[in-house]
Amino acid sequence: MEKKLSFAYQKDGRLSSCKLIVQKDYVEFLEVTKEEPEIKFTYSEKKITIEKGTTEKENTEKENGKIIKLIKNHKILYEKVGKYFSTKLSFPLPILSEMGITEEEKTVTIKKGKKQIIIEKSKSDKLSFVKKEETHMEGKIITIKVNKGGVGKTFVSLQLGAYLSLLGKKVLLLTSDSQNNILDYSFGRKKITFDTGLKEFVAGREGEIIKLRENLNFIPLESSTFGSQFLMKLPNFLEKMRLEYDFILIDSIPTMKIDSTFVKCSDKIIIPVFCDEVTVNGAINVIKEAGVSKVLAVVINKYSNKKIQNLLLKQIKDSIEGTDIIFPEPIKSISDIEELLYKGKTIWESNSKNIEGVKNSIKVIGDKLLEKEETKNEFNFDF
Repeated sequence: MEKKLSFAYQKDGRLSSCKLIVQKDYVEFLEVTKEEPEIKFTYSEKKITIEKGTTEKENTEKENGKIIKLIKNHKILYEKVGKYFSTKLSFPLPILSEMGITEEEKTVTIKKGKKQIIIEKSKSDKLSFVKKEETHMEGKIITIKVNKGGVGKTFVSLQLGAYLSLLGKKVLLLTSDSQNNILDYSFGRKKITFDTGLKEFVAGREGEIIKLRENLNFIPLESSTFGSQFLMKLPNFLEKMRLEYDFILIDSIPTMKIDSTFVKCSDKIIIPVFCDEVTVNGAINVIKEAGVSKVLAVVINKYSNKKIQNLLLKQIKDSIEGTDIIFPEPIKSISDIEELLYKGKTIWESNSKNIEGVKNSIKVIGDKLLEKEETKNEFNFDF
């Protein structure tokens, strides 16, 4: 018998619990009741067995940081629905990744053994994942980059990611900045904590993924020191993420080694700039370094209709004229944006007319990405 797991999340978007509604006959088979809900829960070799009763000694065995065996006492939860009780089994969160269970692959097979119930990851789920790797169009990696801080890279990354996610695309945000400002922009003054993130994933273990919005996830960065092993393994991790996400957006700071790796692995880069001479020159240098063909867009942020800014605006336009680089309308410096960021809201969660121009500028970039995706899909037929 196959069943799907149910996931629940905290307000900050992180996974809080995973439960399975168990059929009545399975519970009766174990002779577990609401008055005697205790079971012995054992995880080993990627399967779970449950038996009535308890174990005297709870135990967790690990190998290279991964759980290989877990024995614990557990209770089957009963939840009243009208005059009936639905029976729920809670899964310990640490074993989900070991079993290969995710939001997309959450089907398990339940079988009766000798006074045991055996739960395994559904083989049909595994087959569908293999099929996805063979037929699903690989996701696109986009780095938001300029060699100057504070020009709106995080802002553009989040707003673009939110736009694509609203259209049903699965989006992952990454950062090379251990301040993880994406969390502040997403949740406002609410403090979001985490223990592991990108470095843990790159090392081949399971880090934390924070759900920002529906279809929009973020992997935080633990620190801004990067060893040679991390830099060597990072490209492999990014390639793996292509199979799971439609778009991977990287909020990049000019930290030389990791920045170079991100750009090298990216399909396109987006350059946010201020209309000041230092930033404009930096943007032009990035275009020269990366190559015109790799630059998707240049977007002006915090623009004011002033003489010097207009002169520099013309300079940027002239420098990319005749290329395929898109140049949306400048994002104006308005107080509505500051207020949204303070509250932890995206521009798509605002009905303010002042934000419409900002939405249009981000939409132009997002639609271009979608256009490229659709164009590639259009000719991906096997006759």
